[in-house]
Amino acid sequence: MDDKNSLEKNAVGFWSLLGQSVALIAPLGAVAATLTGSAAFALGSLPLAYLLAIFGVLTWINVPYQFSKKITNAGGFYTFALGGIGPRYGLVTGLLYLFSYFNVITNAILFTGGVFIPSILSEFLGITLPSWFWIIFLIVFLTSFTVLAYLGIRPSLKYSFAASLIEIVLLIWLSITIILKVGPHNTLVPFTPIAPGGWVAVFEGMILAIFSMSGSSGAVYIAEEVKQPRKNVRLAVLISFLITGVVFVLVSYAFTVGWGIDNMATFASSGIPGLILADKYIGLPATIILFIFIVNSLFAGSLAPLNSAARLLYALGRDGVLPSFFGEVHPKYKSPANSILFLAILSAIVSIAAGLIMGPYYGFLYLILASSIALFIGHILGDIALPFFYNRIRNFNIVLHGITPAISFIILVIGIYYSFYPPTYPINIAAITTSAFAILVIIYALINKNIQKLRNLNFEEPDDKV
Repeated sequence: MDDKNSLEKNAVGFWSLLGQSVALIAPLGAVAATLTGSAAFALGSLPLAYLLAIFGVLTWINVPYQFSKKITNAGGFYTFALGGIGPRYGLVTGLLYLFSYFNVITNAILFTGGVFIPSILSEFLGITLPSWFWIIFLIVFLTSFTVLAYLGIRPSLKYSFAASLIEIVLLIWLSITIILKVGPHNTLVPFTPIAPGGWVAVFEGMILAIFSMSGSSGAVYIAEEVKQPRKNVRLAVLISFLITGVVFVLVSYAFTVGWGIDNMATFASSGIPGLILADKYIGLPATIILFIFIVNSLFAGSLAPLNSAARLLYALGRDGVLPSFFGEVHPKYKSPANSILFLAILSAIVSIAAGLIMGPYYGFLYLILASSIALFIGHILGDIALPFFYNRIRNFNIVLHGITPAISFIILVIGIYYSFYPPTYPINIAAITTSAFAILVIIYALINKNIQKLRNLNFEEPDDKV
């Protein structure tokens, strides 16, 4: 590999990588955005949706955990699937993951600029801005974290770790405060399917709940830049999930009983339910602090997928299945600069278009649902590739490489089913968009003339000696 177009080796350690994983989950930002979207479907059963999501994600992270024992590459799931089944399969998987991570960026910036900040100004300051003004917020927000990503992996991940640690502490503090002040109104009812749609509503909410906790896998895309990758990537994936999974169940319960189980129909439509609850239970000064760190979380939660998506795009360009332009790194910062700038510009175009056509709130839901469906399909492909890979290297374990990915496969298929049925808006539009993209990706993989070059690439390496 040409060193001038290589990412920086041994640039970061375990704690920075853990920060990347937690930042991609963006706990405070997810509470403000994804949890709100999940509540729009699950209503008073929101904690049940998150509890089910934990079991789904637990089987889910087995795939990156197992693959990372043998493969460390900026391509992440693209190289996992390539090593498991073959080039065309790997390319399809990689492009679906790229679509998913890209739309993590688009939904985050649209939510921040078009939903969150305008809601804050309206709710707390009584300020109503012109209907187009959110575009300015969006562009300023996008530009700020794009610059940090451009400057290299070290400053990005150091920032992500500090931000993630503060987020976890704040969420635990807020949740416990709400639960204690609710007192006798605490109940196990939210862990039952009490939403008007019953289990259908719970599973719809579970789709976004799984999505909000799925970011831990993003550590695999930093594998070429971390010390002892086969050890540290696996630990980052597992530990970040365990921490955030427990926190999300706690927060979803606290918010449900704090808002009122019977009043959850107004939870999502309020725009900023977390801050409204904070103002009610901990007071305005603490709410202002919380607001600052939610914006910070949304920033870190947008920076992390940009870092992951840019490295995946870099790997695809480096391997010749996408234009080589994407496979170049900045000579000074060693970041995949071309990929970062391309994704940032395209994110601005897509998110603004979605916001103008559907309105910022429904545009946000549309983009996050499209991202989650693509992520589910991509991970299903990873579930299928895992047993093939371990069978090929003659190290197959029936539980880890057979049963567990099979359970993950079933859960994800159920999740996709409830993405299509019932065909409510904007789930139906998101499903159609993602399906159309998947068809185009398959066609591209079939006609790509450079695909056979991937057969000569060897991504399997020996374990770290630690």
